[in-house]
Amino acid sequence: MLERLSESADARAGALVCFPYAGGNAVNFHPLARALGGRGPAVYAVELPGHDVAAAREPFAPLEQVVERVVDEITGLGLSRVLLWGHSSGTAPAVETARRLEQRGVGVARVFLAAQLLGEAAERLGSAERLERGSDAEIAAGLSTDLGLTALGELDAQRAEYVGAAYRHDCAAAHRYFAGLLETPPDVKLSAPVTVVVAADDPVTAPPERRLDWRLLADRVDVHELPDGGHWFLRTRPAEAARTVLRATVLPAPS
Repeated sequence: MLERLSESADARAGALVCFPYAGGNAVNFHPLARALGGRGPAVYAVELPGHDVAAAREPFAPLEQVVERVVDEITGLGLSRVLLWGHSSGTAPAVETARRLEQRGVGVARVFLAAQLLGEAAERLGSAERLERGSDAEIAAGLSTDLGLTALGELDAQRAEYVGAAYRHDCAAAHRYFAGLLETPPDVKLSAPVTVVVAADDPVTAPPERRLDWRLLADRVDVHELPDGGHWFLRTRPAEAARTVLRATVLPAPS
């Protein structure tokens, strides 16, 4: 499930484990890994079951199962100084992975929550229900027109619908996960610092005053705003995303 995308020139920098946006896969983090160029942490990305349009179709995995497998792989690999990045709906498994790692006594150095607001429980549940009523084709079309995911235009109809189905699964799971936390906030917040990463021109993360709502789940939250790049800034502004990681993970020079 974890794919290693890059090495690190400094072992102390740790490992950045990345969860893709709804309908995405590990490939989405290749631009970020290339932009880091061996600086900062080694980059791992989560390859979600059923999300590779070029592979044989397989069942999607529940969020709970994804998190459990990722936590087991992180601990099994003995990764130290773990950082997590969740993009859009990928923030849900990133948050839950951080919670599970901390429960196991594994230190989480930082959690990056990108292109997502916490929102409201009723709003989340309503969005999940609407997604679950839509067809794969309708969802794929909406991704192209409403959210500007132009890469879908490069796929044939069958593969585009495949992405639509994966998007529905991931997005609905994230909505229901966060709705549960909003209705019953956790007794113990994340101790890891959280950096909320947004693009100024992304309508999904407006209004700005809601970006600190993540304090419901974490003790320490700061916001880093990119000047532009839209919702998919991992693809459009990977260098800026990489600088965000490096700024937040700077290490002292070895003595």
